[in-house]
Amino acid sequence: MLSSRPDGDLLPARARPATAAVVLLAVAVVAVLAVRFADTGPAGMSALDRALVRPRFPGRSALEALIWIGSPPVVITIAAVTVVGAFWQGQRRFAALALLGPGLTGLLTTVLKPVVGRTIADGELCYPSGHTGGAAALGLLVAFALIRIRRVGPAQAGLLLFAVSAVPAAIAGTGMVLLGAHYPTDVIGGYATAAACGLGSALLIDVLARRGRRS
Repeated sequence: MLSSRPDGDLLPARARPATAAVVLLAVAVVAVLAVRFADTGPAGMSALDRALVRPRFPGRSALEALIWIGSPPVVITIAAVTVVGAFWQGQRRFAALALLGPGLTGLLTTVLKPVVGRTIADGELCYPSGHTGGAAALGLLVAFALIRIRRVGPAQAGLLLFAVSAVPAAIAGTGMVLLGAHYPTDVIGGYATAAACGLGSALLIDVLARRGRRS
């Protein structure tokens, strides 16, 4: 239970340098893909997109069941409940993370779409994938909760953060691609956005909390 733990660091101290490097890498991935696919449509697909994009999958209802975890109502609801629950249990850092991680991810995936201007076959803006970002953001929250409960080392923390966020992101992203709503590179951009926002928020929260204790 989170309530049984003190309101300590979100990340092991030794994991912070590597986490900062991952944040910078994620930002670079989002930026490079944004520049590469700015104001492009189906004709501007990458080789990866061409290799993986297929005609729309017939089992639409099954695919919609796959992507629900990344849908805005689900992400907002789970994040809001987590914020309230964590704050009530005295876990203020985790509450802040539950607010900032999914919140910034949703904001950026929404704002970047018209800025980048990439469109899918039906003319809808598509980069980066908001469903993928939302699913990854929730996965990161679960991973951070496990890190706090189990008190793992930096290597285990990194493995948890990647695995627990990548699985729901891959499920939601695959569903969006098969539905014809996104290109595979949109999915990569969505995951990278969530990684930058979630991990970056955790680093910032820990730094500010430590400075607050010193003052």
